[in-house]
Amino acid sequence: MKNCYVSTFISGLSNFVEDRIKTDFSDVEIIQVLDGLIIYKTSDKEKVLGLKYVNNTFLLLGLLKSNGSTFNNEMNDLTQRLNLNFDVIKNHIKRLKKRSFKILAIDKNQPVSINYNIISRLEHKISNNIGAFVNKRKPDLEFIFLRRTEGLMLFMLKLTYNRITERSLQKGELRPELAYTLAALANLDSNKIVMDPFCGHGAIPRQIVKNFNYNMCFASDNDEELVKTFKNEYKNNKKKLFIKQRDALNLSYFDDCFVDAVVTDPPWNIYDSKDEDFCLFYKKMLDEFNRILKDKGVLVILMGNINDFENALSIVNNFNVNNKYNILVNGKKANIYVLFKK
Repeated sequence: MKNCYVSTFISGLSNFVEDRIKTDFSDVEIIQVLDGLIIYKTSDKEKVLGLKYVNNTFLLLGLLKSNGSTFNNEMNDLTQRLNLNFDVIKNHIKRLKKRSFKILAIDKNQPVSINYNIISRLEHKISNNIGAFVNKRKPDLEFIFLRRTEGLMLFMLKLTYNRITERSLQKGELRPELAYTLAALANLDSNKIVMDPFCGHGAIPRQIVKNFNYNMCFASDNDEELVKTFKNEYKNNKKKLFIKQRDALNLSYFDDCFVDAVVTDPPWNIYDSKDEDFCLFYKKMLDEFNRILKDKGVLVILMGNINDFENALSIVNNFNVNNKYNILVNGKKANIYVLFKK
């Protein structure tokens, strides 16, 4: 039986996520795609819970078109119409041994207070049918009312708990779902050699090693401490992962046309602005990438310094833009470029 799910993802990646979900699920039915959110039906519950390119996934329990009323009025309207299938809910939580829950409300990305009179009956109904009690401080389960700017009110059960936030990451470290997406855009396979010459904390090569087929993966950075830490993480690896301290502007240790794919997140020069000419920096970088990449090799770059990078790209003029995704990273505008060597 197909169930209806909601997955949230990085804003700007709607086309990528929709295409991936259509590829990953043989029986999927796409209901609606919004910026940062997709609604779909599938019977493959286990695969839903393991998606690497989304932030979190929810079981959709109710959906209502917004009528422009107050949040609590629309929440009350949806609550009155809910016909909850508790067998489906219990099937999704039975292995988790959850014993407590809370009902949350989010209006256009902002948490809002809930009128107790509206949800008290719903709390009692959920409690009686799934054998869990209300815990508003540290619940095991979260039921969420969500109103979107596009005019939808949703009621959902949260199935995944991605607790990784920017605060829990190292400075400059990419979120796992973003690093996974960058690697996925390179279309790797077991014959391809891939590299990340600005590996930093190792977010991109870590996702490549864990989730993709490849021939060899080269990870490097000019920061000695970062390389040392990342090397220690994979000191006994048999994954054909080679980690070195290197300068990304001088890749002379690679022969011409040696690499199939470069997937990387270079410096942006927008957080700690330096006097360096970053257009020239990116030109040198692109010249080296052009040299080591095979003909029609792919370059996937995450970039926040868009003007300098695109100026350098026009000067080098050896790459075709296959795709460009406008996203937000830590609240900053950035682009993901998928480029092919001419």
